[in-house]
Amino acid sequence: MERFLAAWLGDPSPAQREALGPVLRGIAETIAAAWREGPPLLDELWPELARCVPEGTSDAELPEALARLHAVELHLAFACRREHPGALARFEREHVASLGPAVGRVDSSPAFVDEVKQRVRTKLLVGDGEGPPKIAHYTGQGELRTWVRVVAVREALSSVRAERRRALVSDEPLMALEASATGPELGALKEQYREHFSLAFREALHELEPAQRNLLRLHYLHGLSIDELGRLLDVHRSSAARRIVKTRQDLLSRTRRGLLARLEIGRQDFDQLMGLIASRLDLSIERFLAERDGASAVGSLSREHSR
Repeated sequence: MERFLAAWLGDPSPAQREALGPVLRGIAETIAAAWREGPPLLDELWPELARCVPEGTSDAELPEALARLHAVELHLAFACRREHPGALARFEREHVASLGPAVGRVDSSPAFVDEVKQRVRTKLLVGDGEGPPKIAHYTGQGELRTWVRVVAVREALSSVRAERRRALVSDEPLMALEASATGPELGALKEQYREHFSLAFREALHELEPAQRNLLRLHYLHGLSIDELGRLLDVHRSSAARRIVKTRQDLLSRTRRGLLARLEIGRQDFDQLMGLIASRLDLSIERFLAERDGASAVGSLSREHSR
């Protein structure tokens, strides 16, 4: 405890010691009670505890800030960073073994779940040579179980996105127009059209509301069904379906306007092109959203911004 006082206050006054003593002793007792065989590395935890106090906390606010920390889980994370065998075994038992249902919502196959669990172990518990293991990012501000689950779901979604990107790159993209779908004039403009379409489609995606882009990510990249979207947005499945349809229509309309401003071709040929675009719109959405590879929509989509 003295190491905490030194790390936080330098040379604490008697009043500061009196105010913090009971809180720090309570933390030590709570951690000790969680380990039958005695808490590992407890004496070394105190500087880490000081590091995890939220920035800007005043001395007067410090007791309450310490009381809010999930000290038992922070201690476990710290001991895992130090590669304590008992801590690593406990982390595996309490936080990795239970990841199946969360990862399974992305892909429930046993091989996929096992792969993501291994990625979580590596990401959180193995240093990269340039810094400590990523579990050092846990600061006790929330439950460790929830924090690990978020990491696992992000790893699962990242794996799915990477696989879809590989599939999309390996497939002939929308812009590779079949000769049968183009007249002589369009065939001559094929390369020019690819560039114009790419620009128009990216602009159209950018013009969508953030909640609309997130909705597309959830549906096309993350693979959420209409029923799952309805539960996430807390709306009936029919409302979720209408939002998807409207967003696709908005995207197609904006793309059409962008192409009209760029291409000087006949109306019949233009309509033929738009028909081809509409027929492959889902593929285009996946391809361009995968390229953007934006932040996880699950964490940022809220009911308020989605309605």
